[in-house]
Amino acid sequence: MIKNIIFDIGNVLVDFDSETYLKGFGFAPEKEKRIREATFDGPIWHEFDRSVIPVKQLRETLASLVLPEDREDVLQVFDHSDATIRRRDFAIPWILSLQEQGFKTWYLSNYSRWTAERTQNALDFLPFLHGGLFSYEVGQIKPEPEIFRSFLQRFPEIRPDESVFFDDSPANIRAACALGFHGIVFRNQEQAMKELQRF
Repeated sequence: MIKNIIFDIGNVLVDFDSETYLKGFGFAPEKEKRIREATFDGPIWHEFDRSVIPVKQLRETLASLVLPEDREDVLQVFDHSDATIRRRDFAIPWILSLQEQGFKTWYLSNYSRWTAERTQNALDFLPFLHGGLFSYEVGQIKPEPEIFRSFLQRFPEIRPDESVFFDDSPANIRAACALGFHGIVFRNQEQAMKELQRF
């Protein structure tokens, strides 16, 4: 019997729209590609979500990954990257609807401390959830199995076999399922609810 719905946050309950954000700078296509590869598509971004490296050091590392003429631009992209986050209008109504159906609702998300501090308005649904875990709190990120174990240690009342996890990343869903969770790759709310019915 399913008792728990666990949400990823980025591209599930909020938009993480790095594409529109980058387009807004008006960079030439080649430059935009270089900056994307250094930031949102680069390995350093995962460390950002882990929040183990100080932000000052992380900025210096980002600047070292690009051409000298891109240095100031890549730092500007990073410094305002919280603008990629917008809450989806259905977030709170969906959470409340699931609770009315008897589910407990939680979150488990890769999210940096820096971004969380700057996107409180977009995260205004958090008080409606029963609890959750951000990657920055434990220095672990999905799809590492350790973050799922940390989540279960924090909330021992949650059993994986009684829980469905929504995430837009197939790799994260595979990691969750390997630990006994049920998983749904999130594409949109309607699709996710339809797939939830099979559980």
